[in-house]
Amino acid sequence: MEPMMEALERTAGTLSSSLNGVFADLEKIAAAVTAAAEAAPGVTRRSEYLFLKQELADIIELHSDLIIGAGIAYAPGSLPEAPHWLEWWRAQPKGGPRFVTHDLNPDSLNYYDYTGREWFTLPSSTGRPVAVGPYVDFGGINVNIITLCVPAHTAQGIHVLGCDLPLAKLEGVFLRALRLREPAVVLLGPNGRVIASNNARIATGTLLLEEDLKRAETSLDVSPGSRTRLPWKLISLQP
Repeated sequence: MEPMMEALERTAGTLSSSLNGVFADLEKIAAAVTAAAEAAPGVTRRSEYLFLKQELADIIELHSDLIIGAGIAYAPGSLPEAPHWLEWWRAQPKGGPRFVTHDLNPDSLNYYDYTGREWFTLPSSTGRPVAVGPYVDFGGINVNIITLCVPAHTAQGIHVLGCDLPLAKLEGVFLRALRLREPAVVLLGPNGRVIASNNARIATGTLLLEEDLKRAETSLDVSPGSRTRLPWKLISLQP
């Protein structure tokens, strides 16, 4: 039988490579946002960022094996047209991505305050890329997702670019790389929730039970050189 550490290292390498590719393309778009803000004289308006629609459509298509949506959340008060503005696009079975409508009216019962969401606050406060989740995307498709986020620094504030990865797609990458049915192996997020598992009893999106944590045998950081970007662990469990 293949040594467990070799299987974990292979899986960590595959996950890091796949997700860092998405991060790299997000960072290219973030750099273009920063450049557009610097090139605009005085107040930067939404018209300066019209190129984003195509850029986001391209990244969704390029990484369709992993992501189902992408967008930008602008720093509060950075646009003169609106105090808050969020543009998010979702992949469709046919045709290009569709625009996802969010209620940004603070007086509405369905108000979506993205400024309080972890996927916005973390890159905004740290100025670094980060994978956030898993969490249920109540504001969009009501499924468990991971959001990869990168900051775009401008004189008007830090905007956040992001991509949504459903756990089902990420689980596929995990299982194909791991190639083990036994023992149980869990990909765990920093919030204690299961991102993926090769055991039907340990469901994705759920909190890892204390009884399972006590059976932890081998542990490996998915991205030891960049824990702030991918703060995940692979854990094998004793039978």
